[in-house]
Amino acid sequence: MREIKRVAVLGSGVMGAAIAAHLANCGIPSLMLDIVPFDLSEDEQKNRQKRNSLVVKSRAALLKAKPSPLYSKADIDLIDVGNFDDDMRRIADCDWIIEVVMERLDIKKKIFDRVAEYRRKDAIVSSNTSGIPIQAMAKGMPPEMRPYFMGTHFFNPPRYLKLLELIPGADTLPEVVERIASFGEDVLGKGVVYAKDTPNFVANRLITFAMQYALHTLDRGELTVEEMDALTGPAIGHASSATFRTADLVGLDTLQKVVANVRHGCPEDERISLMSGPAFFDQMVEKGLLGNKSGSGFYKKTSERDAKGKRVILGLDPKTLEYRAPVKPRFECTGAVRSVESLEEKLKVMHNGTDKGAKWLFSFFANLAQYTANRIPEIADDIVNIDNAVKWGFAWEIGIFETWDVLGFGEVCDRMEDEGLSLPPIARAIKEMGGPGFYKEEKGQKLFFDLASKAYKPVPVNPKALSLAHVKKADAKRVLFENSEASLLDIGDGVLCVEFHSKMNSIGLEMVETLHAGVEKLEEGSYEGMVIANQAPHFCAGANLFLVLGYAMQGDWDGVKALVDGLQGVFMRMKYSPRPIVAAPHHYTFGGGMELCMHSSQCVLAGETYGGLVEVGVGVIPAGGGLKELLARALEYVPDSVPNADAFPYVRRAFENIAMAKVGTSGRECLDMGLLRNSCIVEVNWEHQVQRAKDVCLGMVKAGYTPPRPPKLWALGSTAYAAFRTGVYGMKEAGFASEHDLLIGERLAWVFTGGDRIAGTQMTEQEMLDLECEAFMALCKTEKTQQRIQQMLTTGKPLRN
Repeated sequence: MREIKRVAVLGSGVMGAAIAAHLANCGIPSLMLDIVPFDLSEDEQKNRQKRNSLVVKSRAALLKAKPSPLYSKADIDLIDVGNFDDDMRRIADCDWIIEVVMERLDIKKKIFDRVAEYRRKDAIVSSNTSGIPIQAMAKGMPPEMRPYFMGTHFFNPPRYLKLLELIPGADTLPEVVERIASFGEDVLGKGVVYAKDTPNFVANRLITFAMQYALHTLDRGELTVEEMDALTGPAIGHASSATFRTADLVGLDTLQKVVANVRHGCPEDERISLMSGPAFFDQMVEKGLLGNKSGSGFYKKTSERDAKGKRVILGLDPKTLEYRAPVKPRFECTGAVRSVESLEEKLKVMHNGTDKGAKWLFSFFANLAQYTANRIPEIADDIVNIDNAVKWGFAWEIGIFETWDVLGFGEVCDRMEDEGLSLPPIARAIKEMGGPGFYKEEKGQKLFFDLASKAYKPVPVNPKALSLAHVKKADAKRVLFENSEASLLDIGDGVLCVEFHSKMNSIGLEMVETLHAGVEKLEEGSYEGMVIANQAPHFCAGANLFLVLGYAMQGDWDGVKALVDGLQGVFMRMKYSPRPIVAAPHHYTFGGGMELCMHSSQCVLAGETYGGLVEVGVGVIPAGGGLKELLARALEYVPDSVPNADAFPYVRRAFENIAMAKVGTSGRECLDMGLLRNSCIVEVNWEHQVQRAKDVCLGMVKAGYTPPRPPKLWALGSTAYAAFRTGVYGMKEAGFASEHDLLIGERLAWVFTGGDRIAGTQMTEQEMLDLECEAFMALCKTEKTQQRIQQMLTTGKPLRN
């Protein structure tokens, strides 16, 4: 099959524009087309800009959308625009054509008729429909186009939700499916699920049932919207939007149509009676209470603030369709789960309690689990595809069958039958053969129960994904060193891996010890290179503030200095290691975590990396060598050919990023901000990241890696210090900074400009590190910095004092 280098996106609505944005994130140029507006005057009809106004507006909206659909605003240049009347011929240059127009079969068919006129004969054509049968769209297509046609259902927002459902038609060539699957996974970073051509496919079919079950519960007055969201959100490993906030995000009119797909398309569904109403929901849609798009749905934001300064959000009373004061959920299970860290224990606490909330939650899960299991093989052939669909499509940490096993396969079966629910065929088959559950492990390999063969089969392993958990389970000898904060692993081919596993992966004394152990093995020559990675929700939240605050409150300044010296020492040892060290940051990569990356030989960032040197938020400045590294890199841009060239403009960006605690909101943006070098690699598929980092490490070994030379550093002096200080003072006078912010900014400027050294004075890296440590300790001695650290530790939010 032809390589996919350019894509046409037909439709520039919310979903079409978001797909084009994610293609741009991945470096793929696209042509986005839409209709010519109907309300143009005769003169405007002759104006090309006016004819493209709809699609141009959609593209511009991408720059303002929050959360951003783009990794970098500069990527928007990869999205070309046009309209269906003037530019459809341009799809002949595209390798993949994605239809994303209104969910009406007649409109889609008209678009496909136009596509058939202009598409290249080997171009792949797909629909992003969320529920219209693929066969219905394929009917009447030219016979030469049908083998290249299929469904490709992205989930919104495509940048953030991993799921891509592939739905082949009856005539779709296997190699077409294979091409889109590999492109989706390798280039777009998607998790691919193979679905059957049934209404709403996999994920939406299941969420439809879950939503309808919740709606009918709400209609009976058993629980409020707030109570159900408290039970079905993060407490059970689901997204924070839970149930009804998700409905408001999706749009109630959209949800109504998705439910209608099942009601009209699945007459044999055993729960078809649940797939209509309730009456109050239909009335909400009629009244225009559509969720976020209309300003009110199950929730309504107000301008009023509560005692803590938070905006008051009203909840819907389904009996009156009026909004009432928010209800604070109070269940024993939700109270008890706050002190539980592991997801497995959270699930047991939430489902096995005796209070009203836990009882309802188990019934909700039992009904959903029964319904889901009964959909095999209707919507998918196996439980792995179904579990992946709900995890990747709805940001759930754990799948439905995985949850069943965690709660105890046998126990759930017994409780289901006690509640009058018949066991689905797959559960009966497992019980009959005496199986332990839907999944099991044998010799380090994960197996799943396959209903068709009534046997356990290996869960497919992605050769491009390296699981650190599997490395440890497969061979205990691979764990070379371990403590409570980190492990040193042998991941094969002469490569080590330091894996973090402290709370939020914050850097403490034991993590520093593990890093030293890894570098020592590299210095001995017993290993070729090292990767620093983990597969937890976040890479590293920075240094352990609890230790810093403890020493500061006791006045143990030697302890504070030892912490800083330890961090600086291991990072410098990493930087000048004789063998390459590759960091693999993802998601939260703050403070010391970002400084660790700066001192690594190379970085393979996840697309979703949110990074920055944000220490000013807790009243200090970076002290792990981050300022030293940013100064060194800024000075590299100062032209040698210009006598007495001013270095201030090159350093100013770094100063502003830190003084304002700016955060890069993607791997690409972290590079654009100068936090890491542009030569760093962004890996869109997080599951591939650790293997990619290992491959990069081995590539550096083969290329003959040598450690970097010490940078040329010099002091910027008092003039630059005064300029930086003036900038911070201006922010204070304008009300954007406090008196303490001014003090922090002064300390930051003092380090960046070389302390009290004369401008142009040559400096060593150690002298810069000493300045960082001195400024850090001075700020730690202030009461307001200690207050900021304490606030962050207790609430997770910064204090402005």
